[in-house]
Amino acid sequence: FDTIGNASTYALQTALNGVLRATTAATANGDGSSLRLFTDGLVIKPGTWFKAAVMRPAALGSLNWRIGFDDSVTATRPTKGVTFESANGVLTCANDSAANGDLSQAVTGHPDLTSGTTEVVGSWVHLEARCSGKANANGGPAEVDYFVNGRHVAKLPCLLSSTETVEAKLVHWQTSGGASAVAVQFGYFEAFIPRAY
Repeated sequence: FDTIGNASTYALQTALNGVLRATTAATANGDGSSLRLFTDGLVIKPGTWFKAAVMRPAALGSLNWRIGFDDSVTATRPTKGVTFESANGVLTCANDSAANGDLSQAVTGHPDLTSGTTEVVGSWVHLEARCSGKANANGGPAEVDYFVNGRHVAKLPCLLSSTETVEAKLVHWQTSGGASAVAVQFGYFEAFIPRAY
């Protein structure tokens, strides 16, 4: 758990089978938190994947989140990783390499999203990123396919190398410009990373 500005509060929504709700502190712009499994110890290998679900229970704007594997515990874009990002509801797929560059693509034309791009308040968004089983020249995955609610939304080359380390992470922070308590709900996070034997 890492605090961004002032710490968010977390509560399990038992009526929703244990969904985790995070609410930002009503203290200052930029407040939020990062939840991670451990410190930079994962290497994204060919065949790696993750799935997650997120929902905004009330306000659409004034909150950003980032989900996936990366190395940033702040609101700053990671230098390495494979993630989904939401800027006030607008979804983007991204992968970043500290050594080889960054790539991203906005989600467009999705029938479950407002204007094809933006989360709908009160509706779950199911996310999935799958790294190909083939390796790139740097030893990382050759490419990443991204899915929203089961629909393919992007295919990006992956520039990660076999020496760059990340961690599984859920990050959120509010962007109201002032003091505001804004909530986001996380339904699940599942992941697989092949082991070398």
